[in-house]
Amino acid sequence: MIKTQSHSAANPEIEALQSMLDMGHYDKLEQECINILESTTQHSHEFLATMHLFLSQSYWRRGNKNKGEIFSAIALKMLQEHGSSWSKTLISQIYGNAGVLHMQVGMFEKAREYIKLALELCIEDKDSDGMSKYLMNLGVLHYYMAEFQEALSYYQQGLELANQLGDERRIASCETNIGMTYVSISDYENALIHYKFALKREESLGNAINIANLLGNMGVVYSNLGKYTKALEFYTKAMNLDEQLGITKNLAKYYGNMGVVYGSVSDFQKALECYQQALKIEEEQENVIGVIRQLGNIATINKDLGDFDQALKYNEQALALLREYHNPDQEMIIAKNLGEIYRANGDVKNALHYFTLQMDMAKKIGIRSEVASAYGNLGLLYVIIEEYSQAFDHFIEAISISNELGIKAEEAGWKSALGDLYGNPSFEQYNTTISEELLKEALSVHNELGQKREEYRSHLSLSHLYETLDRVPEAFHHFKFFHGLEKEVLNEQAMKQAVELELIRKIEQIERNNKEAMIRFEEKERILHDILPIEIANRIVSGETMIAEQHDDVSIIFADIVSFTETALLLKPAEVVGTLNDLFTEFDSIALELGIEKIKTLGDAYMGACGIPTAREDHAIRMVQFAFRVMEASNKYRFPGQDTIRIRVGLHCGPVIAGVIGGHKYTYDLWGDSVNTASRMESQGERDQIHVSEDFIRTICNISADMEIPSTHALPFGTLAIHDRGTTMIKGRGSMRTFFVAVV
Repeated sequence: MIKTQSHSAANPEIEALQSMLDMGHYDKLEQECINILESTTQHSHEFLATMHLFLSQSYWRRGNKNKGEIFSAIALKMLQEHGSSWSKTLISQIYGNAGVLHMQVGMFEKAREYIKLALELCIEDKDSDGMSKYLMNLGVLHYYMAEFQEALSYYQQGLELANQLGDERRIASCETNIGMTYVSISDYENALIHYKFALKREESLGNAINIANLLGNMGVVYSNLGKYTKALEFYTKAMNLDEQLGITKNLAKYYGNMGVVYGSVSDFQKALECYQQALKIEEEQENVIGVIRQLGNIATINKDLGDFDQALKYNEQALALLREYHNPDQEMIIAKNLGEIYRANGDVKNALHYFTLQMDMAKKIGIRSEVASAYGNLGLLYVIIEEYSQAFDHFIEAISISNELGIKAEEAGWKSALGDLYGNPSFEQYNTTISEELLKEALSVHNELGQKREEYRSHLSLSHLYETLDRVPEAFHHFKFFHGLEKEVLNEQAMKQAVELELIRKIEQIERNNKEAMIRFEEKERILHDILPIEIANRIVSGETMIAEQHDDVSIIFADIVSFTETALLLKPAEVVGTLNDLFTEFDSIALELGIEKIKTLGDAYMGACGIPTAREDHAIRMVQFAFRVMEASNKYRFPGQDTIRIRVGLHCGPVIAGVIGGHKYTYDLWGDSVNTASRMESQGERDQIHVSEDFIRTICNISADMEIPSTHALPFGTLAIHDRGTTMIKGRGSMRTFFVAVV
């Protein structure tokens, strides 16, 4: 008798499964859910949908998005068909889960639709916890879409509800996300405030993983604020904590961020080493956006070292990936990099194009630090084309925004550019006093932050200024500093490191290509071995194009399902194909064990042979044993809602021609009268019987044509009972004596 079990929202079984999910016990959760789905206990549709939801959430959290999507789709389908009376909590969870999955694969509009449906249900149900969660999800969605103000709005609403509920974990999560969003719009002061709030809560909760992430995020803020020593300190703390936890997925991020710091203080050798490590990890993890980011970073170092060809090459590689993986942030960074390279090469037209693109994208996304950068970069271009008034306005904007954001390094850089402009006699506001003040102020900041490259540039600017003012000792003093720092920054070791990195990249690419080629070759070989006998597959791989051979003594089997056509009409295609696949997979396993070569399947018919492509003396014995085994195996299977599968089997032996047909989609097949006879043995046989020809019986009993056929015959696996069926009319062969065989 089948039991029916009812389930409520407060079901202890569901609560236990939820606890497993929350604690990350994914293996145990998945096994429990699968056991429930496969049990004979009859559950409600609502409960079964909950199991599929748990499986979806478990799989995508552990990185198997494909399985996550499958179980999510099943839960959604069940909701559409049976969910009119389900609890709003479950319905919102199914919609919310679908939204997260769509967001992860970049289907943002569909994700928004599902998450909003989930949020609306929670609002109707006055479910504050659900509202907080889905507001957070909408925030993440808009963050991914680089719509940062919308993201902040949703995060703030989610945080407010989380505070009302006293949910410390969600509060910490909201604070972290808000901090990340403020970083994206260059509001570093607010970012630090929220990160510190989040860190305090995560420390009280003892969540080491989130503590490490926050330390790394805070390092980014300190780096952007020019506090490079503090940034390295936080990156190191984060890396050490991750190492203690056995977490390696963030290593590329930390190496890349540390490379930015070293690049900012003009230690190009260390920067390249960090970027090289980061790029290698990103490629191994197949993180395309990470690869794009590191290619852009390496391009910047090559540009700073004066190797513009290499810089362009790395940027072009990044652009090629961006055509397939759209990412507004990285597109903006690559545009800036290309603008700087073209400006350094004197290509004003291309530089103007890319800096304008940087400006447009920065304004659209809302990243004010990049807006400031674009103003400054355009200002430098206007100096080159002697549009000094335009240059002045752009430098003022760059300085103003950088000052407002608290980015001392950027502010000092643009003050230095403005100082150069004031020191240019062609500028209508030419003023050497203001020029000297600005250049000295910039030099002081660069010196304080340890930005050696910017420092030597300021020294050079001051040297030129003092030279025009005929203040020779001061000009010489600053030129000496410039020369020493330039030599230190653009050292031979850093340039050698860049060359070595490119060489290593080329070698690794060759190795990857070779490895991929070998994997493809091995996969092709495996597929050939699956569809062809191994000996034949090896001959094709070796280059043979025509294979056709005569084999004098081969046993052939045909097995066919009784009443298959009538049964198939009652079932769905998936039910038919699924059962056939399971049945024939077991046949294949038995064939492999006994040395039977599967030739093909034709709908519900299975054809095999023994004695090809390698001759076997015991081919008939092996084949009759195979026939009994597949007859037995078929009794274990049934089509949904139908009786046990019953089959007919026909056996014959004799000469055949065997060979490969097709030049692309290879097929190994048999031809000849023996094949036709084996097929007739099956078609004119009976259900649950193995119908064989007289030739087959004489071969298996090893008796000549003039000897009497026995009623039994001993075989290695049992005694063969032989029942003489008499003379039968066989199509194409006329009258033939045939037999039924069984094991006793």
